[in-house]
Amino acid sequence: MKISYVIRTMQVANSNAGVAFNQGDYQGAVECYYKALNLCNSLPLDVEFDRVRFEAGVYSGLSAVFGCQGKHLESFAAANKALVFFDQVTGDLDVVDTGKYLTAQVNQGVALATLGCLPAALDALCRAKDIFYRKGLDPVRNREWLEKVEGNIVAITGQIEKRQ
Repeated sequence: MKISYVIRTMQVANSNAGVAFNQGDYQGAVECYYKALNLCNSLPLDVEFDRVRFEAGVYSGLSAVFGCQGKHLESFAAANKALVFFDQVTGDLDVVDTGKYLTAQVNQGVALATLGCLPAALDALCRAKDIFYRKGLDPVRNREWLEKVEGNIVAITGQIEKRQ
């Protein structure tokens, strides 16, 4: 099988996963994301392709899907893989990669909160908010995202205070 065909097919699978996710077909999204990962892993190591960046984006998407399915441990694991991969990306992240990074960071925080790890969840969400502002992203265009993150931070802070 030609390398260019494999790369194109895995990119299509990744794109189809996003479409399935947006349509609420979470199982279809999971299947497409795993197809993309399997194809990526089938590429010979000497193939010039930004495998790390691709896998980071796929795992970020998987973390979102698992979170929507209520599979918080799986969401946490996928978010961690995405964050580890993003940490390996050389150079500055572009806008799309920054969005995927922030998605993974928030999904990690939400999963941790659901699993009862409140201080770690608060840390993850505050880190996402800090990255958002350090990257100079537009708070007006991303108002809904910021409100969600800030709402989670307030809720988790309240839960932590009640425990003390």
